[in-house]
Amino acid sequence: MKFFSTFFAAITLLSLPLSAQVQAPITAKNVKIDKILPSVIPTPEFNFRGTDKRAEYLKWFEIEVEFEVDGVEMVDELTIQYLAEINGKLLPGEVTHVNIPKGKGHFSVMYISPRSLDRITGGKQLNQGMIGNIWIKIEKQGQVLAEKSSQPKPPPNLQRMAGQMVPKSETPFQVLWWDRYEAVKVSPSR
Repeated sequence: MKFFSTFFAAITLLSLPLSAQVQAPITAKNVKIDKILPSVIPTPEFNFRGTDKRAEYLKWFEIEVEFEVDGVEMVDELTIQYLAEINGKLLPGEVTHVNIPKGKGHFSVMYISPRSLDRITGGKQLNQGMIGNIWIKIEKQGQVLAEKSSQPKPPPNLQRMAGQMVPKSETPFQVLWWDRYEAVKVSPSR
């Protein structure tokens, strides 16, 4: 009886698909940042039946990044670090995307709210002259895989204002363009 159970286990193991092989680790050769696309966009408008509360539709600063993955079929997670220089201040932000398949046309996005822009610009309307540079870095477990900036210069030594740049999930845009952007890693506390 023991012979048959051992024989059956051996046959079962041999019949497993070879696709369960270990995938090669991802390196800097596998990830490329194609574009950094900053823009100023208005707060989205939604129709609602109920109490009518009027609001002024303000302007948000959006930073969209297009990137590609090559040489690996699926990447479990990538962290994208954003750094924007606006009006002489550095604004850091970070988002981790999960389950990114091989290919081009992958997008990530971060936003700066209208009230944060007011704080950064001293209440003035954001203009092109206030935007110094934008730096993007893609990492996996601390290893830098790709870097790109709007202008080829390193970040200056300026005041950093953490918490001003937020992911799409913390904006009124959270329900829009769902399939355009890569899935975001959800923190365990949610």
